[in-house]
Amino acid sequence: MTWRTGKILVLLVWTLSGIIMLPWAVFYTLTPQTIHSQLFYLCIQQWPVRNGETIFLLVVFITCYIVPLLLIIVCYAMIALRVSTRNAPGIFRYNNIIQKSKVKVIKMLALIVLLFAISWLPLYIIFLVMSFSPPQDSRTADIILNICVPIAQWLSNSNSCMNPIIYCFYSKTIRKRTIAMLSCSKKTDFRRRQSHYSSTKLMSVDYSNGQITLHLNKRRYETINFLPPGNGKFVSESTFYD
Repeated sequence: MTWRTGKILVLLVWTLSGIIMLPWAVFYTLTPQTIHSQLFYLCIQQWPVRNGETIFLLVVFITCYIVPLLLIIVCYAMIALRVSTRNAPGIFRYNNIIQKSKVKVIKMLALIVLLFAISWLPLYIIFLVMSFSPPQDSRTADIILNICVPIAQWLSNSNSCMNPIIYCFYSKTIRKRTIAMLSCSKKTDFRRRQSHYSSTKLMSVDYSNGQITLHLNKRRYETINFLPPGNGKFVSESTFYD
């Protein structure tokens, strides 16, 4: 992905988000309400059509929860399938290590989907219940609005910071890049090395200079170099390090 593509995608995401939430800015009005002989001004939705608030809630629930959840489930399932079935050429002795790395990636993807579903579901459940079957008891309504809603809102908003934490927890490379970014590192050799280098807890892969080099992340490890194919097949060289 290029910088241009990234900027376009970010612009589209913000534009679409603004369009979806625009009705809240348009149809929320400051309305005077008398509560216990005191005058309060509350933001209340006033739609020009009947049941507009309920219809809008359903639209938001579908576009902001159901559709994204289905998309990430399908996309991450395809990634997990690709990771689980893809094998590096010529590697036979390290199938166990590679398999553990694959399982680690699949666990990370499943955790991201699960946290998204759990984080946003309580808030939408509360809004749907309050819209379709509001509690008749004022005490129950107060508990929902004053206790349950703030907790559910905090939980849903916290999902925005969960993914970077998960990525840093599962990826050594992302941890290094995050540290370099936070420390304002401007070392060009770091950027060049990272662009041709990937790593997990179990093994590292360096594919610069037209070669593939595997390093086991242990004190004693063996390096395997896959030279460019001569007769359509990769030629491997191995060296043992103490």
